[in-house]
Amino acid sequence: MKTPGKAHPCRCSCHDQGGHAHQPCDRCCDAHGCGPSRQPTCPPPEHCPFPGTVELPQQEPPPKVKTAPQRPETVGRPPLGSAGEIPWFRGQLGGILRDGPTFGPRKDEFLPFLFVRANAGDSGARPLNDVFWESPDIYVVPGQEASTAPLQPASTGGVARANGPNTLYAHVWNLGKAPAYRVRVEFYWFNPSLGISRADANFIGATWVDLGNRFNNATEWREVDGPSGRYLSHGCHAIVKCPETWVPSVVNGGHECLVVRVHEPMLDAVPPDQFSAAADRHVAQRNIAVVPSASPAAIDLALQLGYVGQPGNAEVEAVLDAPDAMQWLKLYTGRADPGLQLPANPVSYGLSPAVVAESRLQQLAALPFELRQGLLQRVEKVRRGCDPQAIPFHASIADIKRGEAAVLRVRQRMNGTVVGGYTVVLIGS
Repeated sequence: MKTPGKAHPCRCSCHDQGGHAHQPCDRCCDAHGCGPSRQPTCPPPEHCPFPGTVELPQQEPPPKVKTAPQRPETVGRPPLGSAGEIPWFRGQLGGILRDGPTFGPRKDEFLPFLFVRANAGDSGARPLNDVFWESPDIYVVPGQEASTAPLQPASTGGVARANGPNTLYAHVWNLGKAPAYRVRVEFYWFNPSLGISRADANFIGATWVDLGNRFNNATEWREVDGPSGRYLSHGCHAIVKCPETWVPSVVNGGHECLVVRVHEPMLDAVPPDQFSAAADRHVAQRNIAVVPSASPAAIDLALQLGYVGQPGNAEVEAVLDAPDAMQWLKLYTGRADPGLQLPANPVSYGLSPAVVAESRLQQLAALPFELRQGLLQRVEKVRRGCDPQAIPFHASIADIKRGEAAVLRVRQRMNGTVVGGYTVVLIGS
């Protein structure tokens, strides 16, 4: 803390008008975030302007909306036409003029409720603290230019092809009581990452659709002329094609992460910096690498840890799951029961110590199979600082047969909360 008489960066009851301390004020300054116990923060990284919108400067976040279990006009309301109805109404009006309006649950207001699913049973509730990076609503059709791709994706479980054209699709939803017009759907790609943020976003393209309310559930898919082209509508949900072709980098073998954002700027907006599928229903991630192979099957990936606003301790964990624990495999195989089993032979997988991002990745696949597991850990603890970091991941199997699959999920946790993840699937072909 600054000594008495020296300039102090905070103003509170123990500082004069010039910001000078005139009595010990550790407790006061700590409460204002400028005392000795203040946690250091990382400066926000530079990023490109948000595409297609105007960003307004905002000194403070918007105020939180007050909510009530029920809509205010039903709380303690006297019977219609009774003597107490008029005084009750005047009291409600006075409360609104004094305190502002109080809203009911967001999904019950006459507003759109837009989202992209994180899993098959997703209805938009957030936050999530489980696997949220295997969205069933982001589709890839490899070897197809967007300009010639059909409105209906050829498959919903396609895998991106590196150094070649790929067309992206998104399945977007509106479960609100109000329809949504000119809904913006944005497509992004990221390097393989355990922490998605705007700092690392690479914009691919955007389009617009109109969505009915949750009561508008058509009986079949139909083609619609929308605000920026044609798309497939099913009333309150739609499948929309990204208008731009995506060509993944061969450096990552086509294993980049995909993110889709859906929002309507007036009635159901999303902050420009919001890219967390765990925290916001407007965002969905597909962080999946599929390695179809005869024998052997192997992958080496450098998983970026992402931007962190405040230094701290992180834990990165790699686990082996059974194929039936991954719903997305139903899309990949095109069958309700993929019929996949864990490999009979051992799978070598794990993590190496974290390194500076962009470091050269050690290729464990070049080593004899029996030596690999001894160089890997299931859990790595990382001290997160402000500099970009990555953690190497390896998975391989010496002999994998058709009908076998190993699902390997990597999670990053900070303060017990899952902040990002990535899934690798080794599958026999």
